[in-house]
Amino acid sequence: MTHFEDILESVGSFGRYQKLQCFFVMMYCGLTSFQHLGNTFYSASADHYCKVYDNQSFEHTSLVKNCTIPYTTKGNGIVWDSCERYDVNLTQELSPSVCLPRSNETLGCDQGWVYDKTWYENTVVFEYDLVCDNDWMKQLSKSIVPVGNIIGVLAFGQMSDTYGRRPVSIITLVLTVIITIATTFSPTYTSFVVGQFFLGVFAISLAICGQVLVTEIVGIKYRAMCIAFGHVNWCLCYMLLGAIAWLCNGKWRMIQLITGLIWMLFLPYIFFVTESPMWLIQKHRYDDCVTVLKRFAHFNRRSLSDDIFEEEKTLLKQKPDGTKKPKYTLFDLLRTRNLRIKTAIMCLNWFSCGFVYYGISLNTDRIGDNPYTTFILSGFVEIPGRLLAWFLMGYIGRRWSLCGCQVIGGVALILSTIPNLPALTIAMVMLTKFCIGAVATNLFVYGLELFPTVVRSIGMGLTSMCFGIGSMVSPYVILLEDIWGPLPFVIMGCMSVVPGLTVPVLPETRDVDLPGTIEDVESNTWTMYNGRDKDTQKQSQTEEKQPLFMECEPKNMATEDKVYGTLRDKSRIDV
Repeated sequence: MTHFEDILESVGSFGRYQKLQCFFVMMYCGLTSFQHLGNTFYSASADHYCKVYDNQSFEHTSLVKNCTIPYTTKGNGIVWDSCERYDVNLTQELSPSVCLPRSNETLGCDQGWVYDKTWYENTVVFEYDLVCDNDWMKQLSKSIVPVGNIIGVLAFGQMSDTYGRRPVSIITLVLTVIITIATTFSPTYTSFVVGQFFLGVFAISLAICGQVLVTEIVGIKYRAMCIAFGHVNWCLCYMLLGAIAWLCNGKWRMIQLITGLIWMLFLPYIFFVTESPMWLIQKHRYDDCVTVLKRFAHFNRRSLSDDIFEEEKTLLKQKPDGTKKPKYTLFDLLRTRNLRIKTAIMCLNWFSCGFVYYGISLNTDRIGDNPYTTFILSGFVEIPGRLLAWFLMGYIGRRWSLCGCQVIGGVALILSTIPNLPALTIAMVMLTKFCIGAVATNLFVYGLELFPTVVRSIGMGLTSMCFGIGSMVSPYVILLEDIWGPLPFVIMGCMSVVPGLTVPVLPETRDVDLPGTIEDVESNTWTMYNGRDKDTQKQSQTEEKQPLFMECEPKNMATEDKVYGTLRDKSRIDV
């Protein structure tokens, strides 16, 4: 029987073709940060109070404000009411006779609000007055993208495992470009929210499918590197979004349009993307797989025999005609004990990651004075975190690097709540961002290696759904600061530490072949080397590696050696 890692090595495990495809995938995966984090600026708010006449501008203090807006004193400062005004008619010239006999009766902001436009010229909040009684609509605009994520990862995860990585990548890329540009011209708040929802559906599905594809076309030692550098690009695009928003002075329509035009640069990828050969093998589409692998070999200056799957084809023909191909669904993740435990732990850690990551990222305007520099800095500190994740995954493995980053990040966030130490608060929050960035990169690599090919996209879809639920909940947890200021960050910190402590239960996947089937995940060779050294793991895999075609009885070892010797002689050449 032929093994996929042997075939991949023969055509180049990280040749020119894989490098080019990985470049495109990791570039557009980075651009999805525009969709995930754009509402930091689209739905940004600012100080505001009731408007009392047309064309009124925001003022920190003035005779008109003193006359019309209630206030309270807090310490040495004044807190102006943002949702009520005094019942004062200012159609006549303002004078002491208008203000001084004023009653204490107040009204709602029946004429709208004026906003502090120091940092934001126009946001969705300003345009549609999403404040006071409508504040929930602002939170909805931030939460609707994660809702779309949940729908997208489940629907397109299933489609990716059923119909292939290539068609899902093409569909989601094209629709992401179209909807990003179309949302720029939203005439109403409802149309804006609908646009953000569908961007959540397609952008996350594109990113997940792309990273699954990359994992399945490169060799073992390159998987973590490819995902890590894709996540570094996420951080760079994260910072680029902050720069674009700053240059646009917070004009949300302009920000949306520019990001859409950047997305258009990647449309030519639809003519270049190939199907995953590993997925084709699991679907027994051997001729299509040979075509894809020959394309790899041609670009990588290698050669490949036409008959590498002849034995699999012969055994396939011997199967009864009525035999049905298995169809895998979400429930297969829960069917067996080992896969069920892995799925539960990964879901918990993905929820934690989304909860903390978006809880900080979407509220950077609350940290520091300049929201743009804080946002850009928040993206910058993730870069060394992503690179550290790559180093740690190769040095100490996936398990302990994930566990350590989760716990350290959670403790740092709790320490950031110490009062009257603003420098410590910013430092600890940035340390948390550093760690949570490393966690996100680790989770992608770890999840892609834990789930077998037949349910890999479904598994990543389910765990990403938990990430979406966490990010959807986080904007509302911020509202708990009305009860006790530090409470949101304390909750987030605890939600990082606890899931991190469950990670040591999982097996280590460093330098391990990707599992092809659920049977691979349940086999002793794949699940039982917790704590064993790398050489023992490799020896176990060499001795008990499962063939690609799981339904067939293996041949004797003499036949195996002959087949492998022929394969290597035919398919490998020196470059």
